[in-house]
Order: sequence, then structure tokens, then C-alpha cells
Amino acid sequence: MRRTIVMGALLAIGAAGLTAAGVLQQEERRVAVQSMGVAENLYLVSGGGGHTALLITQNNGVVLVDTKNPGWGASILQTVQALTEEPVTTIINTHAHGDHVGSNPDFQDVVRVVAHENARESMTGSEVFAGGNERFLPNETYRDRLTLFEGLDAIDLYHFGPGHTNGDTIVVFRALEVAHTGDLFARKALPFIDRSNGGSGVSYPDTLARAVDGIEGVSRVIPGHAPPPPGSPVRGWMTWDDVREYAAFMQDLLDDVRASFEAGRSVDEAAAGLDLQGKYPDYSLDRAERAVQAIYDELGQ
Repeated sequence: MRRTIVMGALLAIGAAGLTAAGVLQQEERRVAVQSMGVAENLYLVSGGGGHTALLITQNNGVVLVDTKNPGWGASILQTVQALTEEPVTTIINTHAHGDHVGSNPDFQDVVRVVAHENARESMTGSEVFAGGNERFLPNETYRDRLTLFEGLDAIDLYHFGPGHTNGDTIVVFRALEVAHTGDLFARKALPFIDRSNGGSGVSYPDTLARAVDGIEGVSRVIPGHAPPPPGSPVRGWMTWDDVREYAAFMQDLLDDVRASFEAGRSVDEAAAGLDLQGKYPDYSLDRAERAVQAIYDELGQ
């Protein structure tokens, strides 16, 4: 078995992209791979969309969590080949967005693709899975919780309700005490609430609170985005305490926006008046109008 140790540093791996006609593109699609530092078999792959987790299991091949934007599969596969001779056997999609599922069709030999039942429904009919690519849709779904594999390979999938979408999965690598939260916790920032795919700003805080209370034994967290700075060995992961803090942030956001809504303030006024930076100084409040509008729309139903 081949392993490339990248414990503290970032290893850049690139692959030339192909157009739909198979014409070589000039620009390489490069990813950065970093060990999660808990064992020599779990890696964070950043670049090209949402974070991909790459797990080399003991007995079940390679598991990928999310596959980035369309056209990034070759870079992910080269990363796998740099680390192991084991094949990719399983893909887990944390939700339906194209920057997390877009390269599913690049893994034609993968037998098992897993997602929440609502995520699969949202993926159906999307451009990623059109034109004969329907066979790369998830072929295994779950409702509340699902465990894949056993022993040291055990992976727990959890769904606690709507938030970013109505099909968000938190993936827990049980033996390694690591979770991949997808875009339910993408970064320390205001969320994108995708109401067209069942997302809910009103339910978001409760969903996160149930996750914090319902999942035990996690120390490190791979967020949906927020990669380490390019060329930097700075860690790309967060902690379960960051998830707990984000649940409190989302509750404070909802309370603030609800107060503005009940006071009759406009979306622009509510966004400009968000009183969160003092308590959460390292959080980005960019695109506040978008988050406030989503919550206003829901409160106004």
C-alpha cells in the first residue's frame, strides 16, 4: 500500500481538465491535500469546490466525502493514487449542491453512492446528472441515521433537520473522532440558506443544536469550505467547539432578524443593523442581505 505522508504541510496535486468533448484544457485543476493529523489514513482535499474528505479504510477501499465541482474528479483521483493503491469504492455526498457532487460522474467504477433521501431528490434533474449521468446519482439513501462499515472503518451519517438545505448530512469517522459537516457548517460566516432546496433559517439553530447534543466523541471538524490559505501549512480543520459556537451564532442571528421583522424594518435595515460582530469578531457578515432575505421570506409565510 502506498502512502504519502503530508502531516503538517500541504501537497499540491493537479490534473489537466477535459471539456465535454475530451479536449485538453490549458489550465490545471490543482487541489491541496493535508493529513487530518489523527492517523495516516484521513485527508482533507481542498480546492475546486467544497472540501473533500478522503479516507483510506482498513478493509473497504477508499471513501470520498463530496466530489467538488464538475471536472475535478481527475485531480481527486490523482490524489488518491498518490496516497494508496486501494480503489475508490464509496462516495458520500453531504448535500445536493454542484460544488459538492459535481464530479460524481468521474468515478464510474464506484459501486456505492450515499446521501440523504432529500439530497438525492434535489440532485435528480440537475445538470450534473443529466444526459445519461443519472446512474451516478446516490443509489443508497437514509432518513435520520445510517452507519457504513464496521469496526475501525465505521462511518456514521446523521441528518438532524433542515438548515443549509433539507438534505444535509454530517459524516462522522467514528474511530478517528473527526466529522465532515458539509455546508451545514461551511465556515465562520453568515450561511447560505437554500430555500429552493428546503433550507430553513428558522430551523437552522435547532438543527445545529440537535447535532451538538446528538453527536459525541468528535474533536476535529472538516467544514464545507474555509480551506487553509494557498501554500500555507495552516490547518484546514476546526473543532467541535466551533460547531457548538456556530449553533449559538445561528440562534443569535435568527433572534436578531426576527426582532427586525417584527419591528417592521426592511431587509436592508435589518442587515445593516445586525448586532453580531461584537460577540463573534472572527465571523464574516458578508452578504448579510441574502441571509436576512431568506429568513424574512420564511417568517412572512
